[in-house]
Order: sequence, then structure tokens, then C-alpha cells
Amino acid sequence: MNSLEIYKLLPKKNCGECVSKTCMSFALFLKTNPEAIDQCRYVEPANLGKLQSTLVQSDWRDELIGSLRREISGLDLEEIAKDIGGNIRDKRIIIRCIGVDYAMEKDGTIVPDGGNKWITILLLNYIRNMGKGDFTGKWISFSELKGGFVKAASFIRECEEPLRELMDGNSEGVVAALEGLKARPVAGYPADHAWSIDLLPRVRCLIIYRSADEEFPSSLNILFDGITGQFIDVESLVFLCEGLVHTLTTLLKK
Repeated sequence: MNSLEIYKLLPKKNCGECVSKTCMSFALFLKTNPEAIDQCRYVEPANLGKLQSTLVQSDWRDELIGSLRREISGLDLEEIAKDIGGNIRDKRIIIRCIGVDYAMEKDGTIVPDGGNKWITILLLNYIRNMGKGDFTGKWISFSELKGGFVKAASFIRECEEPLRELMDGNSEGVVAALEGLKARPVAGYPADHAWSIDLLPRVRCLIIYRSADEEFPSSLNILFDGITGQFIDVESLVFLCEGLVHTLTTLLKK
């Protein structure tokens, strides 16, 4: 089933109550995340049955997770914990990701699991990369990262634009949510808001937001510390920033 066929079975309300802003983007999301169909409470029962029966979950993520876990099992977690910003507790490595502490066992099992395979893959990759290096204090754009130029359009569409729209709609709420995630205000930028936040222990980003005025529309840019590429690839970085947008959206709804 292609994305258009999926879209035809969705309610087309564009309510924004799921992980996506529109039913079309949700249809695209369902192609690789079929279990997310439960997020739509407006889909008609007959169409829900069709979607559940035809959205076949590919097992490639399970295979990847299995492969990554085998690699992790051969690593000395205590030895690499300091380099990647993790802590050792009860022989498990603790990694904070977007405000949540995840504990990884020696065999690669992650707690809390939550059924989110993308988070599992992200954390396993982060640990397996065994990055080293300190923050540089130099901010670079996504496109300056290795492979970033190819993914730049997706990063703008899936990360920067949704976050800009959140700020446009409720800047005070977003700022409060960022503060709750331990983001820190940064001075010295010609912008209404500039915040630094660690999405992972060694993945630090700078969010710069300028509100609209009589001449220019609002704008938002996400920059990264120069060391970022040592710890994470651009595909994982897109997912990580999408996770930040989703987390902020969820916090604003509470």
C-alpha cells in the first residue's frame, strides 16, 4: 500500500492531534511506522481495519536492533561511558535523551522501552559510535555536517519548520517547555530567542528564533556544536530533532 492509498483511508481532518500536522504527512509517516495508526482517533472503523491488515510492519528494524545489540554486547560500557557523556549505574549505562534517562543493559536492552524502535536504534547507534571529543563552542548548520547537504531539505521540512510554527503559535509555552528540558538561554544573537539544549549528552544544538515583523516573516534555525558529527549521523539527527518537536508538542497539549 502506497502513501496515497493510505491517505485515502484517513479522515482528512488535518487535526494535528497525532505525530503529524496533516493527514498526508501522517500517511507518509505510517509507511515506516505502521503501529502509529493507533494515534488517529477519527479514522472510520472499516478503514481502520483495512489499514491494520495492510500496513505490514517490516522486520528490518528488528534485524538492525539485533545486529546493534550484538555489537554493543562486545563493548566495555564503563570504559566508553565518560567519552559519550553517560553514567554507570548498577552496571548499566545511563543516557539522557530529550529529557528522559534511558538505561542500557550489557546486552543492549533499553529501559524504558516504550515500544519505540527508533529510540532504541538511535541510542544503540549513539553508544556504538563511541564518539570522543569535547564541545567546541562553534556552531555549524545541519548542511555542514557530513551528509547533511543531501538531507538539508528534509531537516528544514521535518524539524525547523514545525518548531518555528510552534513558536509562532505559542512562544511562551515553548520557552517554558524548553526550560523544563534544561535548555539554556544564549545571549549575543540578533533574535527574540536563542536557546542551547543537549538532545543527547554530546549532541548540543542552538535554536535561534526571530518573530515576524512588518518586513519579514518569522524564522527559526537549528545549529549544532562542531563536535556533533563525532557522535551521531545526520539521519539519526533528523529523527532526534523530530523527537524534540514531538516532545514540545506533547508538553504544550498538557
